[in-house]
Amino acid sequence: MLSLRPPLAPLANAGQAERAPFLAEISFSLVAAYDRLRLSLYRDKGAVGHLISLASIGSLTLLRFEDVGYFNRVYAHGDDAAHRLASVESFFKGSPHGCRLVTPHSSASGSLARACTSRGWLPDEEYAWLAATNLSPRPSVPGDFEIRPPRLDERELFLDSYLAGFGADPSRRPTAIENMRHLFSVPDLHFLFALQDGRPAGVGMMHRTGRSALLCAGATLPSYGRQGCHEALLTARIRLARDLGCTGVYSWASAGGQSQANMESVGLRTVSTTRAWRFPPDPVA
Repeated sequence: MLSLRPPLAPLANAGQAERAPFLAEISFSLVAAYDRLRLSLYRDKGAVGHLISLASIGSLTLLRFEDVGYFNRVYAHGDDAAHRLASVESFFKGSPHGCRLVTPHSSASGSLARACTSRGWLPDEEYAWLAATNLSPRPSVPGDFEIRPPRLDERELFLDSYLAGFGADPSRRPTAIENMRHLFSVPDLHFLFALQDGRPAGVGMMHRTGRSALLCAGATLPSYGRQGCHEALLTARIRLARDLGCTGVYSWASAGGQSQANMESVGLRTVSTTRAWRFPPDPVA
């Protein structure tokens, strides 16, 4: 793996602890908005829109996709989640996937933890929320990878590489690609292909909202793992965000995983670590 010098200045030491919850909220809100945007697009234009449902209950955003369990999520923006679990359970009733409830701040104790525990919800995966608010100096893209947007005739290859990088079942990729091809119509959603000797090595996407950029969907094909591809894609997207006038870059990752480490290696800082809660699926009769 390439050794990179962090291209982003760290969050200012003065007041960093006070700013961290605010930055975690921004990262969380961008992730929730992006997931809702793409699931809305799949519902309205994709191949299996009838399997997708979206709802808002109080400050909660609820996403349900019977074909892809990843999307069965509740993004809890406010403090009212503990009082709305019955409505959440009703929304996901009969789902083979159950759901995950995600928050930007710790929910290991307090009213939400007590409510979840009392209703049979289970502690689940930990997530790291990351941010960088100083994008100077301009980073350079390291390594031997060619990083560029996919050409029009490469879009399906880009999406297939995306799915391969995330370990998707090959038999399910055609339906997924039929949904995901509509992402290319989204304004301010940027796509970067990493190639080596003309062959796909990885993909990265970035969604810009105003002057904030969300690093989303970065994946490396298994044969190019630990060769610096992910870091090169991260750096290229950070540079793109700066060129587009963004003043903040945000993302999230599984806590303690390689993606979090790679993001920190290029200058993002972990501003919050939270544990999701899992509502298990109904037992099969």
